[in-house]
Amino acid sequence: MALGAAVPPLDAQPAHVRVVANGQEVALAGTAIVHDGVVMAPYQGLFEPLGIRAAWDPRARTLTLVSPAGDEMVLRPDDPYATVNGERRPIPIPLVTVLGRILLPAQWVFNTLGDAAAYDAGTQTLTISAQITGISWRVAGGGFEVTLDGTAPLHASAALLRGPDRLIVDVLGAVPKVPQQAVDVHEGPLAAVRLSQSAGGTRIVFDLTAPSRYALRAAGERRVVISLSPAGAPPTPPAASSYTPSAQKVTDIRYEHLDAGGRVLIVATRPLHATEHVLRNPDRIVLDVADAVFIPVKKALDVNDGLVVQVRAAQFHKDPNIVRIVVELARPAPYAVHAGPEPGQALVELGAAASGTPGPARPGSTRPRGAVVVAVDAGHGGSDPGAIGPTGVREKDVVLAIAQDLQSLLTRQHIDVVMVRDSDVFVPLEDRAQVASRGGATLLVSIHANASVDPDASGTQTFYATPQSAPLAAAVLDELSRAVGLSPRGASQARFKVLVDSDRIPAILVETAFITNAREEQMLRDPATQQVFARGILQGIVRYLATPAASQ
Repeated sequence: MALGAAVPPLDAQPAHVRVVANGQEVALAGTAIVHDGVVMAPYQGLFEPLGIRAAWDPRARTLTLVSPAGDEMVLRPDDPYATVNGERRPIPIPLVTVLGRILLPAQWVFNTLGDAAAYDAGTQTLTISAQITGISWRVAGGGFEVTLDGTAPLHASAALLRGPDRLIVDVLGAVPKVPQQAVDVHEGPLAAVRLSQSAGGTRIVFDLTAPSRYALRAAGERRVVISLSPAGAPPTPPAASSYTPSAQKVTDIRYEHLDAGGRVLIVATRPLHATEHVLRNPDRIVLDVADAVFIPVKKALDVNDGLVVQVRAAQFHKDPNIVRIVVELARPAPYAVHAGPEPGQALVELGAAASGTPGPARPGSTRPRGAVVVAVDAGHGGSDPGAIGPTGVREKDVVLAIAQDLQSLLTRQHIDVVMVRDSDVFVPLEDRAQVASRGGATLLVSIHANASVDPDASGTQTFYATPQSAPLAAAVLDELSRAVGLSPRGASQARFKVLVDSDRIPAILVETAFITNAREEQMLRDPATQQVFARGILQGIVRYLATPAASQ
């Protein structure tokens, strides 16, 4: 099949590149080309170890890639833009066809789809690694489960070690994305988690409180679940103690969902006094009740209502007896603990329910949020410049400036703001909605600059993914286009990832103007006009908030 013979860059050099993908050595379907540190590699066989589906359409001349997380990328020969989840994004070197082979910029493609790719010129080795995106734990049934999440299939093996008791899990070919290197847990059999990168991948050490058994299994394409249970060895006889049985009995825990909040009810046989503290990664409110026993021994309530993930209680310690109650949150939230309506009851008020309750509210974040919290998402950033205008203006710079202006304007309106990024940093697509959610966002605006191969393309456009977001998209489009004097191109439905991942709240993506249009590029780079863009978006938000749709 003749695919043409596009000419690679003049200083590109053929190279016999060794490729290690997710811990496996991959034989390339032909010689790669290296240009300015970018490996242009044949796509065949390159993606399978990462669980990415690749399909070349010879009629449309498109290469479509779909990651295990559902992210879709479409590349076309000689096109300087790739389409990622419906969004046009510039690529360092376009897809090329050379003597019947289809070559793509490997590092950029894998990094954009969520994995980690790096090229060592000294050894001519391209290493493509899955990323471990999260480690979580929870009470499950009668046991305890730890979950590892990744961007691709995780190849994990485990071994128990004694003195002290710990479980070692090695994940071949993967690198840690989570920044925490050590996390104190102190729940169930798990004391702490320690994480480090090794030569072959990632090593995770689970420090245990007692001898335990484990079972390791894959759960879907990108998840590994480790079940922990007591080893079953006879307990060591306790040392002589003068400790007397506890008179306090905690008999039950219950959860009630409230508008913009929730409430945990703790039932005991006498007035309950607990010490409180907040733990991170994941966010948890922990209550320890001294000199008490939990009659059910262990109980877990799976909630998953957008604020609370799980509420669990267990006999945390014996001799002396301590009952531990854990409220695991989906995001930081204010809370307050106070006496319940009946003797022996205690309430943990969460989120908006914490305001107005007796006693001081102890925030799980820096401060309680208002009824409206706007997440402002400046597109691209860091290693991802976004689209680039005719004179070199970068999308990542102008949208950050507009986002920061919008933040100031919202603050003056006494509207709380969560900035997905507030500096020139790279935030992966899959993390943006999570940042907004953890900040308690009730509305999201993602700010971008449009791009086209047509230098005369012009105007302002908004996108939404769910019907509840359509009124916000329409209001912002109308106010923004009038403020900056550009033609409205319409409010359209699209499945951009940040919008799909934010489907619980009104969420829109704003294409402010075309950075590839010389006139609009100058508008975007001008600080005074950037403020006009921000003011137009603000006016659209305020107009939307005044409508009945905003209260639904």
